[in-house]
Amino acid sequence: MKVLLNEAGYVESYALEGELLGAVECAPPEDLTIFETHFAAFHIHDGTLVMDKDQLNSMYEAETLNGYRLQREKDCFPIINRGEFWYDRLTDQQREELQLWYQAWLDVTQTQTIPVKPEWLK
Repeated sequence: MKVLLNEAGYVESYALEGELLGAVECAPPEDLTIFETHFAAFHIHDGTLVMDKDQLNSMYEAETLNGYRLQREKDCFPIINRGEFWYDRLTDQQREELQLWYQAWLDVTQTQTIPVKPEWLK
């Protein structure tokens, strides 16, 4: 098996057969199924591919945060970016609720809590 490592020493790409430019040769890991789905969490230790659980957790966390960002882009930004004419029609209470909801979306990667949309926006 050939693996290409990134600067941090984790697998960036791999080839079970054939050549991979700039890659190093190593034995395949014991559980190839896990490796194929999470190869970026593996590094070489004593010539063997080993999964780093901390790296895997970091990858999961990054995927989770990215999911929140994508959902914010889909659910929040189309409403927030509606323009002056739409905002001019809101009551003071609606503006306040909208500001709180928007701030909660901006904070979603820290709180990891999806904000509840104000009832009047549904």
